[in-house]
Amino acid sequence: MPLTRDGVRAWPLLAVLGAGLFLVAVDATVLHVALPDLVRQLRPSASAQVWIVAIYPLTAAPLLLPFGTLGDRYGRRRVLVTGYAVFGVASLACAFAPNVPALLAARAVLGCGGAMIMPATMSLLRELFPEQRDRRRAIAVCSGIAGTGSVFGPILGAVLVEAWGWRATFLVNPPVILAAVVLALRWLPRTPPGQRPWDGVSALLAAGGVFGIAFGRVPAVLAGCVLIGLFVWRQRRSDAPLLDLALFRRPGVPGAVGGVLLVMSTLVGLGLLFAQYLQLVLGLSPTAAAMRLLLVLGASAAGSVVAPALLERFGNTRVRTAGFAVTAVSLLVPALDAVGLLGFALAGLGFGMALALTSSTDTLLSATPAAQAGGAAAVEKTGYELGAGIGTTLFGSLAAVVYAAHLSVPPGLPPAARQLASAGPAQAEVAATGLPEPMASALLASAREACTAGLQVSAGVACGAFALAAIAATFRRGNRS
Repeated sequence: MPLTRDGVRAWPLLAVLGAGLFLVAVDATVLHVALPDLVRQLRPSASAQVWIVAIYPLTAAPLLLPFGTLGDRYGRRRVLVTGYAVFGVASLACAFAPNVPALLAARAVLGCGGAMIMPATMSLLRELFPEQRDRRRAIAVCSGIAGTGSVFGPILGAVLVEAWGWRATFLVNPPVILAAVVLALRWLPRTPPGQRPWDGVSALLAAGGVFGIAFGRVPAVLAGCVLIGLFVWRQRRSDAPLLDLALFRRPGVPGAVGGVLLVMSTLVGLGLLFAQYLQLVLGLSPTAAAMRLLLVLGASAAGSVVAPALLERFGNTRVRTAGFAVTAVSLLVPALDAVGLLGFALAGLGFGMALALTSSTDTLLSATPAAQAGGAAAVEKTGYELGAGIGTTLFGSLAAVVYAAHLSVPPGLPPAARQLASAGPAQAEVAATGLPEPMASALLASAREACTAGLQVSAGVACGAFALAAIAATFRRGNRS
């Protein structure tokens, strides 16, 4: 078992690192199920509801590279423990927020804490596990935690909301964070400060650029691209760049970044649609739907267990290609609406995505020296957060368009009910309340069919994307051989 410089066994430290990483991932999606209860209490507007969910990743994504490289310069343990503290305090502020503005502010601070935790955690793996075989096992564990935490968020949210309400979704964080802080200060080795200077101007350019792209509006995206261009220009001219752009010229790195984006956009984006489908079409309770999604978690855990051995034997590119292929085949099931095979599809998704995510993370962390691991980890986690945001927007918008096109409202439906039902299947259930039979049943049946069509099309698009990714990875590997 590997030891740290202080003689502490490195493997138990994964519990310390994994606890914070898991909470950060969970908090990205825990409100998806808790939002209805939150709306009943705080009564946010429709736009405020979107911001309550989105402000967390929108705050975290731009700060990952600045905080990741800050850890390289001033010490990763220092940044990690500070991130734990910020995350714990912000969780309490979210739990006791008296109104929507206070909750939005607290969620933004929560994103800051998450941005400190994620790259510091992954870059510490590069330091704690210098041997590639041990590092691959550690990366598999943490990649599995990061990948499944976003799926577990709605599951945990459903249980806590049904028992205690939405505020409980934030109160689980502080006790875990407190234990992580104590153990980190006691066990984690002090990281010596780096010799390279930290470029604050580059950090601001990177943060502004990523924020603009993550925000998703056309003017913001254009401004973000300009800032990213300035960031790249500054890195090329600098003797001590914040991020060594040579990283992206190393074999497998572009494919690894693309793999993280593809996996996380599908995992988070389709995860929301699966949760909606299980509840509104199959009629499951939030808890029962969440339990179905445990198949993804179990299969992802299995994928994380076998990934190190597969990486050792076949290499990162082949394992990532296999992960893409398994995911593509699994997505055929919801694309064809084969309900009887849905359990197998969810398990296949978890297993395939675990292989792709673990191999991608190992490629990125292995491509840089230990002194610059924070920058590589920040690139991986930026892909993680951007993928989650892009997936929510892309697949959510696609499913909404398909739903509206397939919804067939019964004749004589009042205009107000028609407008409400066209917003989504959950709104259709509200619109059907109080309507006479058989009008109510007809509206609900049409909404369920439209919801199913939305999931089918979205799963089909994701299936095609993973199939193309597998083919492209195979073609590139064939050209190099």
